[in-house]
Amino acid sequence: MSEEFNMNCWDKLLSVIGISDRILLYGVAGTGKTYQANRLGLKKGQGTYNITLTADSTATELMGHYIATSDGGFRWKDGNGVRAFKEGARLVVNEIDHAGADVQTFLHALLDDKEFAGFNLPNDEGEFVKPMENFQCIATMNGYPEDLPEPLADRFPVKINVDSVHPDALEGLGSKLRAIYLDADRTSFSVRKWIELRKLMESDVPNEEAVKVLFPDEDEQFALLVALGIQKEQYPDEEDE
Repeated sequence: MSEEFNMNCWDKLLSVIGISDRILLYGVAGTGKTYQANRLGLKKGQGTYNITLTADSTATELMGHYIATSDGGFRWKDGNGVRAFKEGARLVVNEIDHAGADVQTFLHALLDDKEFAGFNLPNDEGEFVKPMENFQCIATMNGYPEDLPEPLADRFPVKINVDSVHPDALEGLGSKLRAIYLDADRTSFSVRKWIELRKLMESDVPNEEAVKVLFPDEDEQFALLVALGIQKEQYPDEEDE
């Protein structure tokens, strides 16, 4: 999807999420990518499954594996990828750029064009599975599509650069911190520290100490202390005349 449309990133997502079955959300951390991927535009009765990838993740986490039963036997248990595939649910793959080689291979099959998608599970039945009608995958990452291997990046026709925090993510800040956040010159977009700041400020932790613990950047720290009325608008190294 072209970045030249006069739409913000969340408008772009809303415009395609009910139609496109493979979407990649990328950009800076803490903007609400995963949260919104789990709630925006769900069809009636459509469930969600999540997986967060790490360097140690294996394809079995998405595909499934055998588990022990109480009678001493084993039974096959579908992984979240296969469950979403078979149920027509939404699969949210977090940190897709951490996918190892075997995870990538499985995702290639899972995210193929629907008319070609389908594969056999390594269970006793050799069950062949195809995607149900509403199957959808939304992947998130904090880098850029160019960081992905080309075959994996190509599985996502829609790629949206999430370059602003979703308004819903700011509701937990309260009106005063929300206004300061929107007006601040921030070193990062992440709203997580700001939500934590509100929690600390509502506890017994002194407000100034809470700011200094959470915001190590001195310029950001100083601007926030001024905005909160904790410190006068004078840099600490300036001497009083």
